Amino acid sequence: MWSHMIYNAEMRFEPLISHTYHLYEAEDGTFKLLMVGPNEWGKKGSPHAFISTVKLLADHTWEIVK
Repeated sequence: MWSHMIYNAEMRFEPLISHTYHLYEAEDGTFKLLMVGPNEWGKKGSPHAFISTVKLLADHTWEIVK
């Protein structure tokens, strides 16, 4: 379920194995996979709802980190 949701998320980069990313839900209900963590947005905070921190595994599935 998680891998399917993440692979269907908008991402503007090619995720790399063993790297950590952050899944958000936009106001329109779409999901976005970003490199910016929930505590890295500055004073205003994220424009999206934080869902989870995830890591891409060698078998191209995702591990939920947070």
